[in-house]
Amino acid sequence: MEVQRPARAKLDVGAGVTVNHHIPIPRTHFRAGASALLLALIALIVLAPVASAQPAFIFASNEAECVANRNVNAFLWQSHANVMRLILSPQDAQASAGRACISDAHAAGFKVYVSFQFNNRWTPRQVAAYFRRVLPHYAPFLWAVGVGNEQDLRSPTSYGQGTGSLSGHGRTAGQAYRAIWNAVEPALVKLAPHAIRVYGEFSPWSFAATKQGFASSRPPGVQAIAAHCYHTVIGGLKQVPQDAAWAGSKRLPLWCSEMGPALARPRPRFWVVPDTWGSWNAIVRKITSESPNLRMTGCYYYPTL
Repeated sequence: MEVQRPARAKLDVGAGVTVNHHIPIPRTHFRAGASALLLALIALIVLAPVASAQPAFIFASNEAECVANRNVNAFLWQSHANVMRLILSPQDAQASAGRACISDAHAAGFKVYVSFQFNNRWTPRQVAAYFRRVLPHYAPFLWAVGVGNEQDLRSPTSYGQGTGSLSGHGRTAGQAYRAIWNAVEPALVKLAPHAIRVYGEFSPWSFAATKQGFASSRPPGVQAIAAHCYHTVIGGLKQVPQDAAWAGSKRLPLWCSEMGPALARPRPRFWVVPDTWGSWNAIVRKITSESPNLRMTGCYYYPTL
């Protein structure tokens, strides 16, 4: 059955900053202010590309507090964020967890971005039915909606992705995710037409799975590509310039929708590079400057990382 699609509104997915270079110069003050105005014009011309390269969106996520329906607005302001991102497991989404937290953030003017995880053992039809059940509870507040969260991984329990693997039966994780996206996307269009539709959300080691989904054709309705940009030993943050360039070749923005420094001591996790806040901020600035198509960065609060 064909889904009737509503008219698509123009969405801000992270366009570059536009700088107006036209500065009116009063004739009577031209001589006195010529030098200052010349310097100002030079500064605008030189700095405009730098401004354009900065991400339009800064996310912050305090998942444990938000799922418990606590107000996290103070945390968002402290993080200088304009986006609140939340990951919802199937168990939490079906219990409408975090709805009060999301409502509070939305009322305070934050953009709300929710990634709905699903069980890897579900068929595409089952995942689509799940989205049709849970999305109406959150849709009024959504600015962006992600399909899945690190579905290339598996959980040791039934929580989250579950114990099953997304790959198998002759399909890679990227191919299986594409089949699920094809089934879910019509529900996103129908139930949350105003929300940006976000593809990917794989772990820091699996951006290749995102590319696999585009191998045969462009997935329908994709409006942004999400990557998880932790400072991992392999992939992750160091790979962002290449990932951003690839997304740009598809005329899509890249969002680093999950990232944060490994500050835990004395011994961080084996898969991540240990950082201080100073070293973390320095590498994020470097990667951002090398990735003009990167439109979102931020911090996922992960106290044991």
